[in-house]
Parts: sequence; C-alpha cells; structure tokens
Amino acid sequence: MRRQHILIVVLFIGAAALRFADVFRPINQASWRECDLGAVSRNFVREGMNPWMPRIDWRGDGPGFTEMELPLYPYLTALTYQEFGIADNLGRVWSFVFSIGAMFFFYKIAREYLGVFAATVGFAFFALNPLMVRIATSIQPEGLMLLTYLGAVFFFLRWLSTGKISYYWAATLSTALTLLTKAPAAHIGLFFGVLLLERFGWRMIKDPRVWVFGIISVGPAFLWYYHAKTLWISYGNSLGVSNEYHWIGWDFFTDTSFIKGIISIEFAYVWLAFGTIVGAFAIWRGYRERTAQHALLWLASILVFYLLAARTTSEDWAAYYHVFSIPPVGILFGFAIKKLWDYAHEFRDNYSLRSVPQRFANIAITSVVIVAILASLRVEAKQVRSNFAENYLDSPAVLFARRAQPVMPLGGLILVSGGHDRDSKGYPVAYNASYMFYWLDRKGWNLPVEEHSVGKLREYARKGARYFIGERQFMRDAPGFEEEARAAFPVLKESDQFLLLDLTYAK
Repeated sequence: MRRQHILIVVLFIGAAALRFADVFRPINQASWRECDLGAVSRNFVREGMNPWMPRIDWRGDGPGFTEMELPLYPYLTALTYQEFGIADNLGRVWSFVFSIGAMFFFYKIAREYLGVFAATVGFAFFALNPLMVRIATSIQPEGLMLLTYLGAVFFFLRWLSTGKISYYWAATLSTALTLLTKAPAAHIGLFFGVLLLERFGWRMIKDPRVWVFGIISVGPAFLWYYHAKTLWISYGNSLGVSNEYHWIGWDFFTDTSFIKGIISIEFAYVWLAFGTIVGAFAIWRGYRERTAQHALLWLASILVFYLLAARTTSEDWAAYYHVFSIPPVGILFGFAIKKLWDYAHEFRDNYSLRSVPQRFANIAITSVVIVAILASLRVEAKQVRSNFAENYLDSPAVLFARRAQPVMPLGGLILVSGGHDRDSKGYPVAYNASYMFYWLDRKGWNLPVEEHSVGKLREYARKGARYFIGERQFMRDAPGFEEEARAAFPVLKESDQFLLLDLTYAK
C-alpha cells in the first residue's frame, strides 16, 4: 500500500512537470481561441475591469463588447497582468494551476470507485492523456471548467454516499460555477439525475434539496447567458455562441459524417486506440458492477451533448470539447486493469494451473497488466511529444505579423481575412480570425470569404481600415480576388501564406 501511494505521488509530480514545461510559451500559434481570450484579458486592463463587459479586438469601429461564457478566466488573467505586466504566459500559469486541481479531483473520484492501484492506473491514463496535457496550459476556459466540473462530480458523489450538508453545498456551488464557465458542461445534470434516481427513487421529485440544487446550479448561468445574449444583440459580437449553428438537424440522419467524426475524435484523442480494447474488456467483465455502470452513465450523458451539438463536436478542430470523455474513460481504464488482474487469477484457477507457483503466476499476471498499461501510455507519450514539438515552432502567421509590423507605420484600424461565414450546408459559422489583431495589437474587421472583393476593400477603407491582411488559404476560395486586389492596392509585404495591402492608396 505504501509503495502504491508513493507511485501516485510520483505520477502526480511527473504529470505536473509535463504540464509545467509548456507554461512559459507565448501565444505563437494561429489559435483563434487563445488569441481571443488573450485579447479579452488585455482589453480588461486597458479599457476597464468591468467583468460583465468583455471586449474583443475584431470589433470594427465599435466598443467590442462580446457574447461569451462568464469571463472569469480572462478576468483572473487580467488581474495578474495588472500585477506583473501583460505577458501571454500568465494565462498559461492559471491554466496550469487549474489542471493541478483537476488532477486532484479526478484521483478523488477514482478512489470513490476503485482501489489504490486501479485508481492509480486510471489516474495515469487521465493525467497523461495528450488532450488533457494540451488543455492544461491552453489559454482557454476549459482548464477552469474541468476543475469545477470534476469538483462538482466528486462533491456530488460524496454527498450521496455520506449525506453531509457540506458536500451538498460544495456540489451545488461547483456545478453553478461549471455552467457559468462553459455551458456545454450542463450535460452533467443528466448524470446527476440518474444518480439521484438510483439513490432516492422517484420521490426525489418532491425533495426540496433537489430543487434547491437545480435552481442554484442553473440560475446564475441562465442570468449570465441572458446578459451575454443582449451583448450579441446590441453589438453583433460573439465568441462562437450566437454566430455559429452547432446543433443537430435532419441531415444528421442522412449524413454519416457526424457520427464518424465524433467516433474518430473519441478514438484518436480520448481512448487512444488501445484504450478501446481495454475499455471493451472492462465492459465485458464488469458491466454489472457499480463502477462500470456509473462510468458508462457518465459517458452516456456526455454523448447526449456530442449528438445535440454534432455540427461542432464532429469537427476535428473542436477536439477539445471531448475532454469531457476523458475522466469516465480513465475510470473505465483503471477498472479494466483490475478486471484483467482478477481474470488472470480466475484463468489460473479454472484451468488446472494451480501447480504453477503463485509467485510465478503473479509475475506473469503483472507482466500482462504492465504491457496493457505501457501500450496505452506509449500512444499518449507519442502524441504529447508531437504536440510539444509543434507548439515550440512559431507558426507562419506569427512570423508574418512580426515582419509586417515595421511596414505598417500608420495607426488605426485594419481589415483581416476570415473564414467562411457559412458551412457547406448553409449553416452560420463563426468566421472571425483573431490572431493578426492580437499580434499586431490592432482593432478592426474580419472579412469573411464570401465578401472577399475589391469593392469590399474600398468600402472598409472608407470606414477607416488602413491595411488589409489577406490569408491565402481563404483568398483561394474567392477566385480572382488576389489578382484584382494586387492590381488595386500597393503590396507592402507578402509570404506564401499572407498578403499585406495598403488601403490608404488606391492605384
């Protein structure tokens, strides 16, 4: 037992060190989400610390107030900016701290269901998962959300098992904060509802504690998102809430790409290929046990969200939404290792192998278990190494921004290429690309692919845009646009991926 406790401490320190290695990296990738959150934090410091009025950079000539989740994460980052100065990595420090708390709560949840060794194995799967490691230092609210999400699950389980009022209120407040931090986490209510039904039966409907839990958990989120919607209505800015259609439609039943996308992301980022084999073994050998049933119920509640928001959750760029699956899959992985150990002993006893010395049998069983663990961790290590190698190479976008800055002497607004404003089926898509605004420290407009034309460049020039930064991956989707734009305006700088035009002088 003491050795097992030492092992979990070593794993915890190792996982924390793995995360810490990425803490000091600046925002050097073309991540719309990281640059948006970095801009919101920076704008809090420069334009007022009102937490109810977050501002983005691609605001045109308006104030930039935007619809988003409760901006607690960028607000905390802004507070550290005030203390230490504006620096990209301070947001990563907050994410790192949240990830440490999330690992703690996951292990506590695992111990609710598993013994020390199996919980340790599940913890290793969870803590070293490449998607979890990536989120641990990303400048995104997912890190804070995971902390409160797992805290809510732990406290809820403890309340059901002990009845202590302190756990009840901790679960209530943690759930409320989770929904404020990321609305998609509301699926956890389905899991909690099944646990309540299991514990209290249908009489839970009359239990005032259930009603108070629901009102306090959901009420603040309802009020915030109502306020955020008014920002969208008033100013037309949204971080992917009202300006993109996420939800399932009738085409879901005729287009298999939605299901294929969700499954492929789960397979590649959550179960890590080999984990599916281990998970299937856990279900086969232990589907009647509480641990497997609760893990599967948790996954089922998450799947409901994935299906409802299939237009987003099936896309590879949205893989970070699938972090929800990793905790219950980690529980299943630890449970599977326990069942594998038990099954190996049963095999020895049932097939007249009692002549094999117990010591040798245990060594053989341990070897099988270690191979199963290492096979999964090998996949994790390979992905983590690939992610680090990619992150520490500056993207072509940030390199172009650095080269463009000296040839943009005029202040004022800019116009930047954005993505498509509609998907292939005609549904709205959030096309705003924030990274050039963030790196150049400018405000202005994004131009969706559908509006790439010289006429639009002239229109925005009249509104005050002084430069246009075209991204060739988007310009290619507007045939003939680049040639016409080059003929109409002077080219100040270009690369294989970008083009900078001076809109203050028309040829």
